Amino acid sequence: MLLVENLKVVYRGVILALQGVSLRVGEKEAVALLGPNGAGKSSLVRAVAGLLPKFEGRVLDGHIQFLDQDTTHAPPERVSALGLTAVLEGRPLFRYLTPVENLLAAGHRLKGRELKEGIEEVFARFPRLYERRNEQAGYLSGGEQQMLLLGMALLTRPRLLVVDEPSLGLAPKLVEEVMRTLDGLRREKGLSLLLVEQNARAALSLVERVYVLEQGRVVFEGSREEAEKDQDVMEFYLGKEVVGFRQAKRYRRRKRWV
Repeated sequence: MLLVENLKVVYRGVILALQGVSLRVGEKEAVALLGPNGAGKSSLVRAVAGLLPKFEGRVLDGHIQFLDQDTTHAPPERVSALGLTAVLEGRPLFRYLTPVENLLAAGHRLKGRELKEGIEEVFARFPRLYERRNEQAGYLSGGEQQMLLLGMALLTRPRLLVVDEPSLGLAPKLVEEVMRTLDGLRREKGLSLLLVEQNARAALSLVERVYVLEQGRVVFEGSREEAEKDQDVMEFYLGKEVVGFRQAKRYRRRKRWV
């Protein structure tokens, strides 16, 4: 469904964020992209969603293919129309609008009854949003804002959902709830999922395959089972037998040479 090959991304003509990244997501497959801050995860999300120019970035080399169509330099509206929806980190909502108004904006391609039923489905799936449907979205809790973003994404009728750091800033119980929601949506709607996360424990609970990104390069690719058996991945991301900053740095040096 999504194929990224040898992708290089540069910002402002000088800052190289991705250095030859290759990645694939199959039909109805859930894939995790793990990595520390600054690894290039958000750059990959922006690239596949056609949003790089909005952030003064561009694809320097390589290509992106979605549903057998070249979308390397496609504008975001074309990528979205093909069925790829990206939920960006930082919860970018219309903060002065209500949840209802945010949903109406997200579902602008739907008409009449289809839009009405889509919004009703979102509120049925997220009852807390319905309770706060007439409040400004900026006053919702972090978990409620994440639910609203997922609801907005559903109204775009995606085939591939790319979600960037959905657990960021959430309490553990809310992280579990968000992950259960993503897993349920994927299975019920038959979606493909690219989950971009730092929280490896949460991500590994619902994916089949894993990529680890570090300093703009893929340093690990394999199944979830292979990731769970890889000592470096588990130590660095789940904290097994790791104490302090020095050992984390040792992991980084060793992985770059693998």
